Amino acid sequence: MRVKFFCVSILITAALLGALALNAAAGKVFWYLPHPDDETLGMADSIHQSVLDGNENYLIYFTKGTGSLARFFLTGPDGQSYQLTKEEFGQARMAETLAALAVLGISPEQVVFLDYEDGGVPQKDAEAIMRALAKLNPGSVHRTVHILDRHPDHQALARALAAVAREEGIEIVTEFYHVYVYRSQLPMDQMNKRPILHREIRDLALDEFARWEPEQNRYAIGMSSTPDLFRAVRNSLYEYVDPDIGAVFDQKSTASYLVLTTADAGYRLSVGQRLSVICALELQNSALQFGVDYQLKSNLPMIRLGVGIGYHFGHNKPYGAVSAEITDYIVLVAKHVYKTNTQISVGIKVQLF
Repeated sequence: MRVKFFCVSILITAALLGALALNAAAGKVFWYLPHPDDETLGMADSIHQSVLDGNENYLIYFTKGTGSLARFFLTGPDGQSYQLTKEEFGQARMAETLAALAVLGISPEQVVFLDYEDGGVPQKDAEAIMRALAKLNPGSVHRTVHILDRHPDHQALARALAAVAREEGIEIVTEFYHVYVYRSQLPMDQMNKRPILHREIRDLALDEFARWEPEQNRYAIGMSSTPDLFRAVRNSLYEYVDPDIGAVFDQKSTASYLVLTTADAGYRLSVGQRLSVICALELQNSALQFGVDYQLKSNLPMIRLGVGIGYHFGHNKPYGAVSAEITDYIVLVAKHVYKTNTQISVGIKVQLF
């Protein structure tokens, strides 16, 4: 089934974009988006400026964003709740995104919506699509989201574009935009940033995600799902973008954190994308704990779920744990020491390096 869907995706993309090879490649800009609204949150000003510069802009969305939990919490100004099917929700998300793109100067004919699973965009499939467009259009500009965005689809597209750009015979210009930077611990003052040139236009595009008109298939989904991001973007004077593929592709595979909870204080070393090693000291009895944690796949943009096992030296027994990290700061942990007790704790996580 996946092979069939991938072939269909390639055919659709080729049918809509293959004709571009007939024109000069200069001035062509391809934007690869994981979900509807990522373009407005992370790169609205750059899209509008690209339109003003006379470029041919084409946006390829890999999902319709149907995995968002906002689908279950759509409530109008009158307090009435709306229950949409997954398909209806996807159509509504596309509708508000196309409206925002119209503000930025993009027409529906320049937009392609694929339908990969939200939270499960395959990097290899993304690479194949990007590679095909890059070979058809040497010298073109290709832009996507950033590897440091805390969502698997964002990371898959960033890695895919970085990998394709490094292939022999590929001649393209790349840029990688931060979407979730406002929820991260990244040092924003030290990041590559681009001043907003068209703040009024950007804000009008943001407004489209707060529009409540059910008769027009508009349910203010963007503002319902990530209101803090929309507020942060509206107040921002910059877009955060990294043009260097080396900074994206060669990210360190390890990072260390200090984790303080109501139950213990510990040190966490992340190894690779999903595995972490944890050493903690229980606050109540100063007992040492050592374990490993594995991050589960999840389509929730700001919530990371994990499972872990380890050894509690105070009780001299193994333990099992489940955890949830909300944004880059808040940690919830439920830990059970074999035949002893279960602890539920809440705390914060601070990156050391």
